[in-house]
Amino acid sequence: MEFSKKDTSVIKGVAILFLLAYHCFSSLERLNGSNISFYPLSQKAAFYIFDAMNICVGMFSFLSAYGLTKTVKFKNPSLDLNAKENTKFVTKRTISLLGAFFIPYVLCTAATFIFVGYNPYGEGIKKVINIITDMLGLAGLLHTPMLIGTWWYMSFAIAIIFLIPFTISLYKRFGILAVIPYVLVPIIFNYKFNSSEVLTNMTRWLLTIPLGVIFADCDLLVKFKLSTLTKNKVISKILKFIIYTAVLLILVHLRQHGWCKEKFFYFISNALPVFAVYYAYEFITDIPILNGILDFLGKHSSNMFFMHTFIRAVWFPNFTYSFKYAILTYLFMIVFSLALSFAVEGIKKIIKWDKAVKKLTDVILKRQDRLYFKDTAIS
Repeated sequence: MEFSKKDTSVIKGVAILFLLAYHCFSSLERLNGSNISFYPLSQKAAFYIFDAMNICVGMFSFLSAYGLTKTVKFKNPSLDLNAKENTKFVTKRTISLLGAFFIPYVLCTAATFIFVGYNPYGEGIKKVINIITDMLGLAGLLHTPMLIGTWWYMSFAIAIIFLIPFTISLYKRFGILAVIPYVLVPIIFNYKFNSSEVLTNMTRWLLTIPLGVIFADCDLLVKFKLSTLTKNKVISKILKFIIYTAVLLILVHLRQHGWCKEKFFYFISNALPVFAVYYAYEFITDIPILNGILDFLGKHSSNMFFMHTFIRAVWFPNFTYSFKYAILTYLFMIVFSLALSFAVEGIKKIIKWDKAVKKLTDVILKRQDRLYFKDTAIS
């Protein structure tokens, strides 16, 4: 058994559904002044549940760290990478990420400028610099204007790529103690920058990075799934479901509790998405039909993430929340986000975008090899 690419995609499908629900319905402010029914839930219960779904960010970051570590381990089982290998790894993954982001960025920016007339970038040279910064996913790190607030995650995704070699190095040397910097830095960071929401978000999920590295190296997701509580596998599965569902609900309640938010929010907030990933792997990824639907959504999750907020907050806010029932708004968001993703993938095929990105990657990596060879020869 292994935690496969399909398993990852299925869980990304779960995470993107969480993301859409969180952004659409997690508070009264997000409803755009509309009177929407959450039947059979009360509004208070709905807000509680949907607000808890922002663990999707931690799920994505954990899966990213896990997948990147597995990529490194596939080529080098000992996880011992030299400077050249680390540079190539970071370069290749960064170009891949930005390549996936570029087409949605161009489409969203053009549509927003032309049809809405919204321009957060300023004018003149500042506008050009801010556009480039946002397009490169650096706006969250540099605290420069973003076309849409949800794109702050691009900076975090880039940070994850750069932090993986560092985290692996720490882990190889200190084992599980590699988590210590990821525990201390956010605490210090939040004390100094607690007035900046974007910078707080940039640190909130940091602990998922070393956890992703550790889980990937030790194959903990697979080991936990293979473990049994009794000799009878059916009874064991039932017991697991009862116990782990209770644990999941307890973690959700603790995270939402005011006491926890003041004392242990960072730790619970990072433990919960990791546990949610394992929970989905244990109980969801093997369900026929459902896993196919979630796998399909997972494959489109990046494009859906890049573009969904424009639907509900920029382009069609009134229409999005014009439906009487939350479930109809939710289905509209899923279908529209998927349609945009299909459009993006269609454009990519027409212009042969993936081939162009691969060619660019190969050119840059070859130049890096030449520079490395020259530096080695000189030294």
